[in-house]
Amino acid sequence: AFAAPGAPATAELEELSRELAATSARLAESRDRERALEASRRELVAWISHDLRTPLAGLRAMSEALEDGVAADPDRYLRQIRSEVERLDHMVGDLFELSRIHVGALVLTPSRMSLYDLVDDALAGADPLAREHGVRLVGDGVEPVPVEVDGKEMSRVLGNLLVNAIRRTPADGTVAVAASRSADGVVLSVTDGCGGIPEEDLPRVFDTGWRGTHARTPPAGAGLGLAIVRGIVEAHHGHTAVRNIPGGCRFEVTLPTART
Repeated sequence: AFAAPGAPATAELEELSRELAATSARLAESRDRERALEASRRELVAWISHDLRTPLAGLRAMSEALEDGVAADPDRYLRQIRSEVERLDHMVGDLFELSRIHVGALVLTPSRMSLYDLVDDALAGADPLAREHGVRLVGDGVEPVPVEVDGKEMSRVLGNLLVNAIRRTPADGTVAVAASRSADGVVLSVTDGCGGIPEEDLPRVFDTGWRGTHARTPPAGAGLGLAIVRGIVEAHHGHTAVRNIPGGCRFEVTLPTART
C-alpha cells in the first residue's frame, strides 16, 4: 500500500523549493543586469563613435587648411588643434580607467588622510574651469573628517563631480562642496545649479554612457565621468547617489569611516 511521506521528507522538499525559487530570482536579476549593461555598452559605443568622429573631422580640416596654406590665422588653428588633441587624450584616459574598473583591474593604494585636504586640492584644480564658466566654487561646509582612501583615485572622483557640476551650472551660479559624518560613514556632496534632472533619468545618472535628455549638446567624452565616479567609490566599499534640490541637484558619495 502507498504510504504518505513523513514530515522530514516534506520539510526537505519545501526547503529545496525555496532554494530553487531563490536561485531562479538571482538568475532573473543577473539577466536583467546583463541586459542593462549591454544596452549601456551599445549606447556608449554610439556616443563615443560620435565624440571621436566630430573632433577628428575638425582636426583633419584644420590640418589640411594649414597644409594648403589657406588658414587665415595659422597660430589660432595650431592652438585649436592642440586643444582638441588634449581633449581626445583625456577621453582615451577616461575609457582606459573605465575598462580597468569593469574588468576588476583597478588596484587601490589606500592611506589615511583628511577629506578636507582632498576637497581643498580638488577645488584648487577646478578653479580655472569655474572661472572660465563664471561659476563660484564654495567649500565652506567641509569637515576635516579622516578617511582611508586611494588619494589619486579619490581626487579623480572629486574632479569628475566638480567638472560635471561646473559645466551644467549657468554663469553666476554656485557649485558647493560639503563633507560630514553620518550614520553610514562619511558623506561628501557636490551641489550644482543645473535646474534639476528629470526624475526618470535619476536612476541612470551613474550608468556608463548616460548624458541626460538636455537639449544642449554635451561636451565630448561626456557619459564617462560619473560612471568612473561610481566605479571608484564602489571599489572603496562606498556608494553614490543623486537627488534633486531646489534649483539644481546634489551628488553624494558615502565612504566608510577610517579605522581607528
